[in-house]
Amino acid sequence: MNYPSVKLGSIANFINGGAWTQDEYVECGIPVVRVSDISNGRIDLSKCKYLSEDSLEKYHKHVLNKNDLIIATVGSHKAQQSSVVGKHAIVSANEEGTLLNQNAVKIVPIDENILDKMFLRFVGSSPFFKDYIAEHARGSANQARIAISELKNMEVPLPSIVIQRYIGEILSSLEEKIELNQHMNQILEDMAMTLYKHWFVDFGPFQDGEFEESELGAIPKGWSVVNLEDVALINMGQSPKSEFYNSNKEGLPFHQGVTNFKYRYPSHKTYSSKILKVAEEGDILLSVRAPVGRLNIADTKLVIGRGIAALRHKKDEMSFLYYCLRNLFRVEDQHGSGTVFNSINKSEIAKMKVISPPVEHLELFVNIVKEYDELIKSNTFETRDLTETRDYLLPRLISGEIELKEAESKIKEGL
Repeated sequence: MNYPSVKLGSIANFINGGAWTQDEYVECGIPVVRVSDISNGRIDLSKCKYLSEDSLEKYHKHVLNKNDLIIATVGSHKAQQSSVVGKHAIVSANEEGTLLNQNAVKIVPIDENILDKMFLRFVGSSPFFKDYIAEHARGSANQARIAISELKNMEVPLPSIVIQRYIGEILSSLEEKIELNQHMNQILEDMAMTLYKHWFVDFGPFQDGEFEESELGAIPKGWSVVNLEDVALINMGQSPKSEFYNSNKEGLPFHQGVTNFKYRYPSHKTYSSKILKVAEEGDILLSVRAPVGRLNIADTKLVIGRGIAALRHKKDEMSFLYYCLRNLFRVEDQHGSGTVFNSINKSEIAKMKVISPPVEHLELFVNIVKEYDELIKSNTFETRDLTETRDYLLPRLISGEIELKEAESKIKEGL
């Protein structure tokens, strides 16, 4: 069933973000959402700017509400997804009451009995919406712009309000499970990292014992400070020639750098039929070129290029090594050197100083956190499957290409 189409401007209002001078910003107050604060369909307020509470009445039309659809009207072309024109975000409950800055527009239904707000948010994240903006944006590769008039002229499918709301419920159920998994993973990783710091940075459980001086300061007596190469095997990547790269899964997944790094585990888009340097499943992938220090874990055997090193604990205590590296590289690009782009070589990695605790403390830590890591892995892979299901269903549901009952069946399989 193909749904009838209408121009978006006939069913939605477009409200541009506000423009403020540098003098209007304050240390704290009402967060301002800029285009740079939008990433992966979400808003990140960690580096936002603020306007005073007194300005709220004056700028009330720029206030964001839960489930508002925001579209960046300025950005780069398609190849640079992090800054692409047309990238979207959905306002969550945490961002309700914030203010939208210039170079972005919020799109809201004129009448929610004609256009459902949840349906609209999924239209805004659909491939056809993004493709339309890419085709109609004007300007250079790094400074493209989509005119509001072009957005208003976009033809969008408009099923009945009952079907719109049902589609919104179907897709929201997937997103809620995805968000729950991500939230659980963050809690689990924070717990593991907190335990690592408590034991091996602050030495909390060992404060009643004797301490002695080391290269890293005072450490519990009987512990030692060693080079990273003493506890881990370090395998530096080597890039095959580009003629061996492919996207049809010939050979093994290939990773040159962090482009396809995700949460914990990378996604695989490029493959190499030429096998030079390999990371085994479970190896920790370390970015050795800007940004130096970003981590992922190999979920399968894969080829690593010049921008990646693969590390494995010599006694296979991989959970300890992962959190040790998280602590060492807690600030990206803190280590390494380079005149243009930061990088770190094998010798520099090998000579990094790390704490080596007695084996009984090491094993006890690993036995605790490996349960967290196994849950994180399970949640992450489930999230990957749910995301694939959502991305498959979203354009087909909105266009009417797939029946609602078929969509329900696929979701039951995923949940």
